[in-house]
Amino acid sequence: MNKLTLSEIVNNIDCTCDFGGDVDIFDVNTDTRTTKAGDLFIALVGEKFDGHDYVSKAVESGAVAVVCSKPVDTDVPVIMVPDTLKALQQIAAYYISTLGVKVVAVTGSNGKTTTRNMITRVLQTKYNVYSTKKNFNNEIGLPKSVLELDNTYDIAVLEMGMNHLGEISTLTNIAKPDVAVITNIGKAHIGNLGSQENICKAKFEILEGLKSGGTVILNADDPYLFAADKKGFNTAFIGFDKSKGTVLTAENIKSSGEGTRFTVDYNGEKTDGYIPLPGKYNVANLLEAVYCGIHFGVDVKAALDSVSDYAPEAMRTDVIEKNGILIIRDYYNSSPDSARVGLETLATYNKSGKKFALLGEMLELGEYSAVEHKKLGELCSSHNLDGAFFIGKNFVEFGEGMPEKSITCDAAERDYFLDKIKEFANSGILTAGDVVLVKGSRGMKMEEAYETLINNL
Repeated sequence: MNKLTLSEIVNNIDCTCDFGGDVDIFDVNTDTRTTKAGDLFIALVGEKFDGHDYVSKAVESGAVAVVCSKPVDTDVPVIMVPDTLKALQQIAAYYISTLGVKVVAVTGSNGKTTTRNMITRVLQTKYNVYSTKKNFNNEIGLPKSVLELDNTYDIAVLEMGMNHLGEISTLTNIAKPDVAVITNIGKAHIGNLGSQENICKAKFEILEGLKSGGTVILNADDPYLFAADKKGFNTAFIGFDKSKGTVLTAENIKSSGEGTRFTVDYNGEKTDGYIPLPGKYNVANLLEAVYCGIHFGVDVKAALDSVSDYAPEAMRTDVIEKNGILIIRDYYNSSPDSARVGLETLATYNKSGKKFALLGEMLELGEYSAVEHKKLGELCSSHNLDGAFFIGKNFVEFGEGMPEKSITCDAAERDYFLDKIKEFANSGILTAGDVVLVKGSRGMKMEEAYETLINNL
């Protein structure tokens, strides 16, 4: 972060501050465990914590000023605000406006992180690029990401997540992107939003902060993205169907468990590419990254070369081998669309080997939960899996979808679920060449299923 002054902050957010002088601010912090000399401490308030209780500790650690929404007893300047979270967001919005950095904002139901990471790799061939760290893509994480920027960065690639309408609107109006990327419109969070139409509406809030003359990059093969109102912004469609006006396409796609080969077509010039990831959907993510590169002057071949050894983040479709058995770990999150993609990925592996899935409940589906879990069971059955384990409240519906070769249980029966996986691992059913997919939402703690499996093979 570049240095700010107390007066700059006070003059650019909704607040009052009676301090008469000025103070240099070298960083903004919300956690006393990492607060250091020269920091501005913001007392965030959550359901289970109140940062105001830690103001004294923050000052002892070196905070030179604090942002609060209620009176506190301290000797350092106090910036009083109606809402400390809103203040954090306003500070981030002001701060990024002082930088010359270009911003690429990425959202979508699935593939956000993979696409963001691929965009970062592509742009790093020519620029110094900042990328969202971990899952800092929400109303707290994104402003914190913005405040990590400084004048050494040319481009910031910022991921934007949401659970409800209005959230991306807040984030995009902080970041003010030059380029907006939407990967797809799926069913994640449909329980909160009610329909895919509303999910599409929520994702397209990203255009509210897009700078005048900005560009939006979309997958033309997604019917919701293709039909949505682009609000007059420059639109670049990528995809596989040239009849839809795509500016960048991929063809000759050949995918296996080890990776995917394809040919990219840009303005009639064809370039072969490879990514060590299975699935056509990953090629779509890559096309958005490549077009981001084209937008900023990166050559297509250089863009493709930059991702030829791409590796996903932990828990996001990485593959571990033990005793010749492949385990696909993909339990960062789960939705009907990502579960479908996970099962399609499983199907690309060794055709002669047995295939199994350890699946956890897909969360935030609301009234759609029962029907979507039955569809998940049917999908497992249609892929002719040799067996499936499922844990979640809709275990009955999953079993109806896959009545044979499945072991199901309620979420409360975790010990039973893990015991069955242990028995499975010890049974000798799995042999070299077999593949197991471990997939589920984070709240289902599917890492425990993975650890039980691999520790007993």
